Amino acid sequence: MTTKRTRKTEEELANGVKRLRVKEVAKEAKQNDTVAKSPAKKEAAKKDAVTKSPAKKEMKKKDAVAKLPAKKDAVAKSPAKKDTVIKPPAKKEAAKKPAPKKTAPKKEPTPAPFLKARTAAAMEVPRLPSSSGSVLVFGNGDCGQLGLGEDMIERKKPFPVAALGGAAVVDVACGGLHTMALTAEGVLWSWGCNDQQALGRGGDEFVAAAVEGLEGVRVVRVACSDSATFAVGADGRVYAWGTFRSSEGIMGFGGGVSVQARPALVAELREPIVDVSAGADHVLALSSSARVYAWGCGQQGQLGRLVLERRRLHGLRPERLRLHDVRAIGCGSYHSFAVTRAGAVYAWGLNNFRQLGLADADGADQEIIHEPTLVRALDGAAVARIAGGEHHSLALAADGRLFAFGRSDSHQTGLPFATLPSGAEPRAGESQHKKAITAPTHIASLPRVADFACGSNHNVALDADGRAFTWGYGEMLQLGNGEEEDVAEPALLQGQKIDGRRVLKVGAGGQHSVVVAAEAS
Repeated sequence: MTTKRTRKTEEELANGVKRLRVKEVAKEAKQNDTVAKSPAKKEAAKKDAVTKSPAKKEMKKKDAVAKLPAKKDAVAKSPAKKDTVIKPPAKKEAAKKPAPKKTAPKKEPTPAPFLKARTAAAMEVPRLPSSSGSVLVFGNGDCGQLGLGEDMIERKKPFPVAALGGAAVVDVACGGLHTMALTAEGVLWSWGCNDQQALGRGGDEFVAAAVEGLEGVRVVRVACSDSATFAVGADGRVYAWGTFRSSEGIMGFGGGVSVQARPALVAELREPIVDVSAGADHVLALSSSARVYAWGCGQQGQLGRLVLERRRLHGLRPERLRLHDVRAIGCGSYHSFAVTRAGAVYAWGLNNFRQLGLADADGADQEIIHEPTLVRALDGAAVARIAGGEHHSLALAADGRLFAFGRSDSHQTGLPFATLPSGAEPRAGESQHKKAITAPTHIASLPRVADFACGSNHNVALDADGRAFTWGYGEMLQLGNGEEEDVAEPALLQGQKIDGRRVLKVGAGGQHSVVVAAEAS
């Protein structure tokens, strides 16, 4: 054991001496290099830096050099280094970066083709009316809804909209605070409140101007909600703009869009649409195959289907109702109607003032009706048109009789309580319906009616002789009689600008009214 340990000790000492000698030699070499300041060492250092990881460089091939062009230039300056740097093959030099491929210009998406109607008796998209005239307005216009400029924000009597420049107007529609006029060429003009882009254009809200983005579209139908507008083209496609609101504020327009500034195609409607009707924040569309679609806010049941609160945005997508063979649709602010070809009338939505006209056995005491329910009181009336205001409704029979029901505390129905027939007035004790007409009742004071429009709490009716009548809430001068008072029964619309003219179309908003009139022939 002792001998082996001694030999090992001697070997360790010898090895230590050798290592010490190597260090001394290296130190002397370093000192010599420093004194000589040899450029060869700098070049060798650069060479080492470039060739330190040959395996990595081999893996990356030309990319390792291509990513550091500055370094490559520095290496190329030294002849000594030039011999040690491996240049990439010439054929790889061309493979720097592929040139971008030329792409064809992006084309606008074409609308999807309509589905074929499954019914034999398909309805046709309507044509524009043949009669045209000029637009006259009256009421309050503090949001521009009169279209007369900022200096004229109210009119007590009908007054022409000069900004239309004598355009031949065939139809009008009103939202709560905006107005649309449709010309004989199928062009839409708009004016009024544009806070949520309901005008479909920019520019002055107080002056009429053409809607933007509908170039090439011949509009044949138009409807307005409080914050949006809907137009039907001659090909049956529907365009919409603005937004829908709920009790909490803006719900959105649909498709992830909050507010739609310009007309957009409602692509979910895959069959031709022949008519649209809008409430305060919902819309109905009637297809050529007699089916009904609804979308918008459904908080009061106006969509005809139950929309859960956590999924309420699903209401922004058009969905078909379980109704068939429908020939007419209509909306109140928060309620809806449909009339079948057989003459049956269905109603759904808000019913807090009996504005649905339902019988007691069909849920008349319920404030919200979520599904289309038969209005038995209108059986046999041959209803041609039906619509509503905020909490009242009007139904026009084919023979010209106009029926009213719902809220009447501002005489919205045009039916004095003292003259009501038995069964039309609410039962005693129903305080929430104290001033409401619970059953559809004929407005006997009106002559034969040809058309009508419901404002929020007033109405404008057009008779077969081209005369207009107004009644209901009048505090904002929307009745056109020069007085800020409610009117209990329909009264003839008169004024210097309208006397002697034939009224062709009528419209009513929240605080204003509109008529289209032509010179009497």
